Amino acid sequence: MSARLHLVRHGQTPSNVAGALDTALPGAPLTDLGRDQARAVGQELAGSGISPSVILSSEAARARETAGLIAGAMGLPTQAVPGLIEVQAGEFEMRTGPEALLSYNRVVRDWLEDGDLASSLPGGESALAVRDRAMPVIAELRESHLDNGTDVVLVVHGTLMRMIAVFAGAAPSQWALSNRIPNCGVIELAPDRGGWSCERWGDHLGRPQV
Repeated sequence: MSARLHLVRHGQTPSNVAGALDTALPGAPLTDLGRDQARAVGQELAGSGISPSVILSSEAARARETAGLIAGAMGLPTQAVPGLIEVQAGEFEMRTGPEALLSYNRVVRDWLEDGDLASSLPGGESALAVRDRAMPVIAELRESHLDNGTDVVLVVHGTLMRMIAVFAGAAPSQWALSNRIPNCGVIELAPDRGGWSCERWGDHLGRPQV
């Protein structure tokens, strides 16, 4: 089997519990449950037969901590990678309640259902901006790791993971909109000729269909 990119969402944080839009650096640490989730996905990946050389993460505290716990299960070092923070909430940062969450989710719906990639929250970022900062990193990881037969484990964030899969052409937009990723859920992408295919989306194995 060819080398693959394993996108892992970070473990649970106090902001997740509170329903806060925590997108800026450094962000919250993990809860006790979040650390248990990270250890569990680390054990799963360690037993899966993949062969990464390092556990990569975004620069957010919760992603770094999750990566460290996965790395402990796999006996590997960790490294934070710039450009892979969560989709930014702008003026809604750290706000809770229905208005904030609905506004954030509405922008994601604008992107994935309506194709309005220029839509953004006040002070936030558009899908175009997310694509421009994230996808060159994914391309570089493909060239430097996957093309050389080395798997990549990359701990990032739920909305960003879905957008990466869509930008890569590996998952339909409507599927990404309808199927969120839980804490420590995994999206597995495989190089497919010049593009990508999605081989796992959370508990769903195989290529997503709409």
